[in-house]
Amino acid sequence: MYNFSLTWFFIGLVVTGIGIAFVRFYKEVADNMGSGVPSYERYKLFALGVCVAGILMTFNLHTLVIEFVGNLVFGGMIKK
Repeated sequence: MYNFSLTWFFIGLVVTGIGIAFVRFYKEVADNMGSGVPSYERYKLFALGVCVAGILMTFNLHTLVIEFVGNLVFGGMIKK
């Protein structure tokens, strides 16, 4: 069942903000922490993944995704 949570809303906003900053500065991060130009696409993809995770957390949908994956892995053993 879906329940809106104000705590997860603010956590999701923070994570989305971090993801947006990461999308903006992925080249600098890849230059300093990765292998430079060859890793630009990998860092950009990770940054977009952080943004998507933040949006899911903002609307408290991450629990539904985790439950869906858990049911796929464990064969529907997770109860709602």
